[in-house]
Amino acid sequence: MTTEELLRSLIGATNVIAANDALQRFVDANPSAGWTPVGGRPNNRGIVEVSANPGRAIVERVTNAIDAVLDAEFTKHEGKPDCRSPRQAASTWLNVPDDGLSAMSPADRRKLARLVTVRLREGEGKARRIVEVEDRGTGLAAEDMPKTILSLNESNKVQKPHLAGTYGQGGSATFASSELSLIASRVAGSDSISFTVVRFDPPPPEAIKGGSYVYLTFDGQVLTASGLGDLQKSGTRCIHYAYDLTKLTSPLGPNSVYGLLQQVMFHPVLPIWFDNEVHEYRRVIKGSRNALNGAVDEGDSKGPSLAHNMPMFYVSLGDYGRAGIEYWLLERPEEDRKRPTASFVDPAKPIVLTLNGQNQAEMSVRLIRKDAELPFLGQRLICHIDCNSLTPAALRSLFSSNREEARKGVVFEMLEAELVSALRSDDELARLNALARDQRHRDEDEEVSQRMRKEVAKLLRLQGYEVATESGAVSGGPDPDPRPSPSPRPRPKPKPIDLKEPPTYIKILWPDDSPIGLYSEQRRYIRIETDANSKYHDPKDPSRSHVNIVISGDGFQASGSTALTGGRFRVIVTCAADAKKGDSGRLQVELRVPGRPTLSDARALVVVDPPKAKGAQQKIVMPPFKVEPVDGPEDPRWLDLGWPDNVNDIASSAEVIDGVLTVYYSTVYPRYGEYRRKLEAQDASLAVSFDARYRVWLAVHSLILDKDRRELQPGGHEGAAEVVEDETRAEEIERAERCRIATMAAMFAAQEVSRPLRADEE
Repeated sequence: MTTEELLRSLIGATNVIAANDALQRFVDANPSAGWTPVGGRPNNRGIVEVSANPGRAIVERVTNAIDAVLDAEFTKHEGKPDCRSPRQAASTWLNVPDDGLSAMSPADRRKLARLVTVRLREGEGKARRIVEVEDRGTGLAAEDMPKTILSLNESNKVQKPHLAGTYGQGGSATFASSELSLIASRVAGSDSISFTVVRFDPPPPEAIKGGSYVYLTFDGQVLTASGLGDLQKSGTRCIHYAYDLTKLTSPLGPNSVYGLLQQVMFHPVLPIWFDNEVHEYRRVIKGSRNALNGAVDEGDSKGPSLAHNMPMFYVSLGDYGRAGIEYWLLERPEEDRKRPTASFVDPAKPIVLTLNGQNQAEMSVRLIRKDAELPFLGQRLICHIDCNSLTPAALRSLFSSNREEARKGVVFEMLEAELVSALRSDDELARLNALARDQRHRDEDEEVSQRMRKEVAKLLRLQGYEVATESGAVSGGPDPDPRPSPSPRPRPKPKPIDLKEPPTYIKILWPDDSPIGLYSEQRRYIRIETDANSKYHDPKDPSRSHVNIVISGDGFQASGSTALTGGRFRVIVTCAADAKKGDSGRLQVELRVPGRPTLSDARALVVVDPPKAKGAQQKIVMPPFKVEPVDGPEDPRWLDLGWPDNVNDIASSAEVIDGVLTVYYSTVYPRYGEYRRKLEAQDASLAVSFDARYRVWLAVHSLILDKDRRELQPGGHEGAAEVVEDETRAEEIERAERCRIATMAAMFAAQEVSRPLRADEE
């Protein structure tokens, strides 16, 4: 069997059995055939198997394909002009607009997508598909393959800033998820195709551990075949047989290869052609970001309907460089059970961190719901943090080599804090959150509410807590309650600004003429209003902006600004770590209008004391609180709260909304439901009383949790328990605790209504 016959048989194989049969026939017929460890390392399992996610491994292979295309353009243009990033290379050499693929026409995206193709073939079923990734890139000669595509941890791309690859191992992760892999490549202008096959060579039966990933050789070299121009154009093709796609079985949506590529290639530098032979369709992969920005291709449904969005703006992180932030708020879906963000991101982690357009890590929806205090927008808000402008040191401390998770260090915490500040300072998000809250509001009788507060206070005192039943400052205590008073109604939508050309004013929105106060290391978003249209301000490149931000005073510095939309934007001011109380400065915003005098406004800046720390012995201040039922997964609020579909896994949750501690409880939690049904069978009034007592117990527990949580925040008392670092794990722990408490609360409440206490009994 010749090498040409082997290559033709492998490319034509419809399953791994046929591929293995052709391979075995070749090896039996050619004594010179042999196997060499991938990367030249017999002990290569640790590197190849670094990724635990077969889908992510495919994405790494796609990233390599995009790099090959960009490298071909580098050669074609002789490296001129000098491109310092993959996105700059795609823009310069392939005419991709600066704003990304969404700024291209569908026809142009489709044409460009043909440079990189992902093909899904039937194989032997969902757990053993055939996955192909093919590019029209540089191609590889036989002698180059061992030190490039068959290498591990080589530095082939380190000196090529126009390429995304760095570690020299990403694509090899596909070997661990497939039984057999064909790699075939052809250099432009050559009649020869270089190819090999990669498989896992298990250890001998007597060995406890071991094994190695190896590739096929002939006389110690990568194989070559000639005269097969019909099989392989210039570029590289990787075919993975029996690829495990057990968790990606759907034709479209989150659990599909298409959905995975859209999510992980969140903002790709090039479009990708996806040919799904299993479900018989073809689509352009352009990334979720471009879909959110309105890009629609053949086969797509209409673009998403947005309630609000903030275009990309950049914030300074000091010595760590800059981070880009943008976000989109989807309209509420017509079907209440639908999770609207699932078409674009993981709904549990809708905050995406990207590098060179690829999703490198995600942040929990908890950051939106809890930290940014937007609980009713958690299932509709998608945030993007662009990390391309971070320094190399920051990237090294933030991302791991497998690009599947971020390190929870100082840079990660800074990005979290920056995003929360941006979201909390967005007036429109606050207004829409209040509006969504009121759409789900349930009135509660004031008399019932007051009676419940007294019952809760009594139970807290019985547990040894000193309780102040009125919200606000605690008499004689070291610190007033920091939470704001509840807002009686949603903030009205701001009046539209009549934009003019030329513009006539710019002003800083501050309540009065008093200085803007900042404390050491604080970052504040300050609102600016103007009647200039958006073209006057470019937050990505201040040199192209007509808005000039001037800050004086040694303790203050400008850290960026948001995009100008509808006459409004925000300036980010940072107070230095060594700033001292009383230090002063000045913020001035200037709007340059061609041919007219410069417009400006200014405010004084002053360093103030930071908020007082919590006192270790502070009393529980009972804020306004309410306890509201959620009537099962069909209740729209179940989705708003991000609760799991399994009713056994959730009993209650609580959050502070506009100063009101709101406890939500599931009326379909099994233990609650069992007791209520039994009592209803005896007497309907008993069931009503049971529900009231049950809610009291849940409120008590939530108030104690709320107190402990606030004390564990910065400035909390020294005796506080260690905070759980993993937010997802922390949420799971709290959810499990609430289920246990709910079970006990149901039992206590049932006992209380079955045996009422005397007036003098506690």
